[in-house]
Amino acid sequence: MESISQTLQTKLEMLNWDFNKRCEKHKSYFLFDYNDNLNSRCPVCYCEGMTKNVEQQEAEKALDAERLKKYNTLKKLSILQDETLRAIRFSDYKPTNSEEENNKNEAIDFFNRYRNGEIFNLWIQGLNTGVGKSHLGMSILEELNESDAKDRSCLFIDIARMLELIHDSFDNKESHYTQAYFTDLLGKVDFLVLDDLGAETGDIDSKKKASEYTSKVLRSVMNSRQDKATIITTNLPSAKLKQMYDGKVMSRMMRGVKSIVFKESIDKRPSEVGF
Repeated sequence: MESISQTLQTKLEMLNWDFNKRCEKHKSYFLFDYNDNLNSRCPVCYCEGMTKNVEQQEAEKALDAERLKKYNTLKKLSILQDETLRAIRFSDYKPTNSEEENNKNEAIDFFNRYRNGEIFNLWIQGLNTGVGKSHLGMSILEELNESDAKDRSCLFIDIARMLELIHDSFDNKESHYTQAYFTDLLGKVDFLVLDDLGAETGDIDSKKKASEYTSKVLRSVMNSRQDKATIITTNLPSAKLKQMYDGKVMSRMMRGVKSIVFKESIDKRPSEVGF
């Protein structure tokens, strides 16, 4: 019975070798291509090239998968109270006065600065509800998500709803919406909107302070985002925020801060109650 080494030797001898050419790198004779007695090449170099091509293709597939994962973050993992905000863009924002027009243009400018690599926190503030603070915040995320190589991760989080889900996980062991889940997720994304800061305490005209637990969650999130861009929307003025929240939380949120402020605009959402 022929041994494996003998079989291998027989197979090698059957190959169409070009003994007039020798690879200096691998010290191997060249091998003619199949059914081709004119073109020959080093079989080891050829195998190395094929291996490199396969590795490059796999690396590109992994990169594409990572890009797709980042791109889908906004759609799949965002937590919203108002589902009409999904996939909303700057083109959907219709200003009704000069302030709204200026604030829309400022938001577009901040989007371009983010796109060009600047890192800063952005506050979108206005005492009145329904003027478009959340709309502009989501628009910035949508534009970032759709621009360039689509390799940025963006996330929109309604703070009150997030805290509700965390509290629910205390008794619901099947829920994955734990504090650790949100801290990890919010800490990793490139761009984050924290929507409606202050609403989680209830009536904004009250003198309530944020609970210690709320401050703990927000502090953990902001501690993990010191090198990333965070956009915060709120109805509250800065003095009220400083009264309600832990000093460390506010310090992190106010780092490298820019702002868009609504002073005159009123609720644009239609009323159907008739009075």
